[in-house]
This record gives sequence, C-alpha cells and structure tokens, in this order.
Amino acid sequence: MSTFPNPQARSLTSQEPGEWGETLARLTRGTGTAWLTVSRPDGTPHTRPVLAVWVGGQPFLASGEGTAKSRLLAGSPQVSLAFAVEGMDAVVEGVAERVGDRDRLTWVAAAYAERYGWAPEPGEGGLIGAEGAPTAGPPPYLVYTVVPSTVFAFPTGEDGPAPTRWRFDVWP
Repeated sequence: MSTFPNPQARSLTSQEPGEWGETLARLTRGTGTAWLTVSRPDGTPHTRPVLAVWVGGQPFLASGEGTAKSRLLAGSPQVSLAFAVEGMDAVVEGVAERVGDRDRLTWVAAAYAERYGWAPEPGEGGLIGAEGAPTAGPPPYLVYTVVPSTVFAFPTGEDGPAPTRWRFDVWP
C-alpha cells in the first residue's frame, strides 16, 4: 500500500544522505511514543504523546473524537510527528488527513495489535473496541494519516543514518 515514490534526499552534513528504505524500515518496526504537534487557532503549538504506526510507508495515529487533538486537526491539519526509534530520531512534517475506508482501518488496527498489543477493530469511519493510550481519549477513535512533505532523520548511535532531509513534495 505504499503511496509515495522514493523522496528526494539531501544530507544535512558532509556525509552521504541516509537511505529512505532503511529509514522507513526502522520507522515501521518502531514502537513507543511519538509526539504530535498541531497548531491551536492562536498559532501556539499543541504537542501530545501518541501511539503511531507506519503502514504502507505512511504514519497513522488514532485520537478520540472529542479530544483537543481531533478538534485541532480538523481546523489546522499541518502537523509535525516526531519519533525516537532504533538508532535515530525522526520528524515527519506534513498534512494530517482523516482515514475512514475500511481496508485502511483494518491495516491500521492490525498494526496497532502487532506493535502495541492494543487490538481495536475497524468501525464506521474509525476504530472501536478497547481503550487505547490514555492520551487518545475514549473510543470511538478517529484515525489520521500524516501525508509527509518532509522527513528529517538524525542518528542517535553509530548505526543510525546520516542526518538527512527527505522531500516528498518534489517529484522527479
């Protein structure tokens, strides 16, 4: 279900840029907390921890329908989503889009079960079932994907990628 071709890479140092395929594999395997930042109407940042999963080359997150995150995403979809995964920190900048189709919801629910042991089920326009992370709010959960425009990666150890910026909004 990969949506994007290989993005344009640029090293942030004199090293060769990191490989997108390797970086994407690390992100896809990653578990743990990610950090979502969305703007409030006055322009101030709203940052909260989320459980995010990567499916088909894109990050997804779930948020209770009545949460501040969901309200803010409806009004200001430009976001940043930060990850700490094996050997690197990464930041995804892009636009959050609601996901409602059953096939994608099924894939996202399966990824949550595999990576976090949380087993939501696809429902009408979102996920239903057991409660997820405390910051997600109560079910039902709206599901969002972040369509990346730019991804940054920074090594945190010897085996991490070179500091790299990938642009998804520049097509060959």
